[in-house]
Amino acid sequence: MRGTGWRMEPAEANGQPALAAYCPDEAGVLRLHTLQVFTVTPSGISHNVVFQDPEVFEAFGL
Repeated sequence: MRGTGWRMEPAEANGQPALAAYCPDEAGVLRLHTLQVFTVTPSGISHNVVFQDPEVFEAFGL
């Protein structure tokens, strides 16, 4: 939906695996889009919580 050029960086949130997703703006500059936190079970990812709040980004040093 937002095209190509996305970048994902591994992260951790409260001891859980996470990733920071960056997408390019109109000028091609990568901008932080979301922080995604995963709940992982023996069978795989069971839950994904997505944050798009700048205060959350700041709290995690993004």
